[in-house]
Amino acid sequence: MPTQHALIIGGGIAGAAAALALTQRNRMTCSIFEIRSEPATIGGAINLTPNAMRYLEHLGVLPRLKPKGCEVKYIDILSLRTGQPLGKINFDNIEKFKHHALRVMRDDLLQSMLQTLKEAGVDVQYGMKVQSVIEANESISAVFEDGTTVKGDILLGCDGIHSAIRTKFIDPSRMPEYTGVACAYDLLDAGDLREIIPIESTSLYTGGFGSLLLSYTNAAKTRLYISAVMGTEDVGSREGWAIKGQDQEAMKQDLLRRFRGPTLPFLEKLLSRTDSLVLYPVFKISDNGPWTSGRMLLLGDAAHAMPPQGESVGLALEDVMLLSRVLEHCNGKSVEESFQLYDKLRRPRINAAVKMANFGFETVKRNGWFKTILIEWITWIFLAFTSSRKEREFAYDVRDIDLDCFG
Repeated sequence: MPTQHALIIGGGIAGAAAALALTQRNRMTCSIFEIRSEPATIGGAINLTPNAMRYLEHLGVLPRLKPKGCEVKYIDILSLRTGQPLGKINFDNIEKFKHHALRVMRDDLLQSMLQTLKEAGVDVQYGMKVQSVIEANESISAVFEDGTTVKGDILLGCDGIHSAIRTKFIDPSRMPEYTGVACAYDLLDAGDLREIIPIESTSLYTGGFGSLLLSYTNAAKTRLYISAVMGTEDVGSREGWAIKGQDQEAMKQDLLRRFRGPTLPFLEKLLSRTDSLVLYPVFKISDNGPWTSGRMLLLGDAAHAMPPQGESVGLALEDVMLLSRVLEHCNGKSVEESFQLYDKLRRPRINAAVKMANFGFETVKRNGWFKTILIEWITWIFLAFTSSRKEREFAYDVRDIDLDCFG
């Protein structure tokens, strides 16, 4: 029986992308349900890799999104201790990648996707908390807290790291774990400060007390995103929040204590312009857990949330594009067979990404001077030896996989 109707739990980036791919390529009907009362606005700026750019172009989102961001040809990685370059992540190969990277606000990406979805006749239903799931031989139903019951052929859990679909129905033992690291970020007007900020588009400074990212988020390079990733005791919340009143000033002083020095003489001036710092605790889930159960499948962070490494959105989009291709290829086969093939194709790449993310994230926790110097050397060697691997990853495209060899 063909798969015709997808229930999508989660109205964020993964959920919106899934609906776009399945309506456009697979001609499926998609119903999206989001627990929040409106689209999420928290999350700061994200870096869209060339892979993500190609998928967004394929989904029809890129034309309205690209003017809102800042093109990134490479990310400079520098030592906070010395100011010397440790290496770079290079996106500057248009012939191979088709696009550079793009730094854009997460909210702009989501709004661009939702607008594209609306043009396709798909709306997100907000304030919908899933209560139970009922599976039958040929269908699956989601029951919501308000009593609404909706039936479909498959159910996709796109509801993020704190996924209700994962923790209630697929793998209750796989709960989010606080990494011991939090991110403090803000967006500020820095058009008149460009001469004193020595970055082309994006620079990452690494030191003994964390890492500090500076990145423009618009083509004119007047909006500057500042983000500090640092070891922090459990903040007692799973969601990010805007820091208020005296805590705002205390956070600025903490950032100055961690990152002020000869390498960043302009930091105090930048922080004087911040008035809405957000603190966001970073969680992860254990790898290699189940992604499927019957007619349910997890996508994006719900399946494989890992410490942020600048590629999570690209991985979520890749999930969606691969699922779309697998469902098309397996037309006429059972849902379980389709999901098994998806898992077989997807898991090796995700496992490799998790290893890379875990390695990089350990370096942002507090380190002594000797370990800091050691990490600088390791980072330099690591970036040098993985540059060709990164190039292959940015050129990788799930649309090129030959599925015919899988029967």
